[in-house]
Amino acid sequence: MNALTLQIKKDSFQSILKGEQDIEHRYVYPSNVTRYVYFEHDGKRYKRQEDIPNDDKDVDVVPIKYDALVLINGRRKDAPRLTVEVKSAEFIIFTDEDGNDQVFEENGKEYLVCQVWYHLGKILSTDNV
Repeated sequence: MNALTLQIKKDSFQSILKGEQDIEHRYVYPSNVTRYVYFEHDGKRYKRQEDIPNDDKDVDVVPIKYDALVLINGRRKDAPRLTVEVKSAEFIIFTDEDGNDQVFEENGKEYLVCQVWYHLGKILSTDNV
C-alpha cells in the first residue's frame, strides 16, 4: 500500500475520525512538491517544475496516487494516528475574484498558489485514539 504520512491538527483529526470531514488538503510549495504532485510535459514525467523544458507546450500537474493517508496528531511517539483510504485526489489552483491565478514568489521565481485535495474514504486503522 502506498501511504503518505502527514501531521494533522486535533480538530481535523477528530472530524475525520467521526466521518464529518471527507477532504484533507495540503498546500504545494517548491519545498514539498515532490511529495504531492508530478508534472507531465510532452509525454514525459518531471518531479520538479524547474526541470521542465521552457517551451509553449502544455504542462499537466498530476497528484501522486496514494492508497491511504496516515494522519498523526502530534509528535510524541504515542501520538494518536489513523490510516484513512484515499478515494481520489485533485490539484487545485487558487484564483482571485477576477479569475486570475494567484501566485507567490520564492527565490526570484513565481509559483502558483495551489493545494492537493485528498478525498477520503473509510478509516482503515487507528492507534492511540
